[in-house]
Amino acid sequence: MLATDTETTGLLAPSAAALFAQPYITQIYVAKINEDFEIIEEFEQLVKPKIPIPQFITKLTGIDDEMVKHAPEFIEIYDDLYDFFLGEDEILGQNIPFDLEVMQHELERHGMQYKFPWPKNLCDTIEKSFPIFNKRLKLGQLYEHCYGNKFEGAHTAKADTQATILCWKWLVENGY
Repeated sequence: MLATDTETTGLLAPSAAALFAQPYITQIYVAKINEDFEIIEEFEQLVKPKIPIPQFITKLTGIDDEMVKHAPEFIEIYDDLYDFFLGEDEILGQNIPFDLEVMQHELERHGMQYKFPWPKNLCDTIEKSFPIFNKRLKLGQLYEHCYGNKFEGAHTAKADTQATILCWKWLVENGY
């Protein structure tokens, strides 16, 4: 199973919006996890977007234009990302449809959206945890419910993915 998170230049625009209006990835982290929820392989990369990173995103994530100035653009990591995803059937995330749609838009910008080995099964902690309080939980809320303490390091792709894996493990072990 894969687990992933992305940091981006913003939220998704409505689906009818032009491709240039969709967010760009600024950071991606993908982990391969085994049946014991242990990370066995990692892919982590800052990504240079084609637009300036908005100030409010920098405040939220800590990622600014200077940090990504020498990072590769998304298309430059395509081959490595493709290889990492190849053969995987499941992908986990906190609001995984968001991350995959952002990746889809990045691929569309280069006509590559149909040339990527998308996992067939989506595992979403928001969906799986919904019955706890009958509402969508943010990752920090879910983590605190599962483990009784605050989630530190939010809004970095790696920390968010690792917290998501721990929450998924808790949800599975507790019958959700």
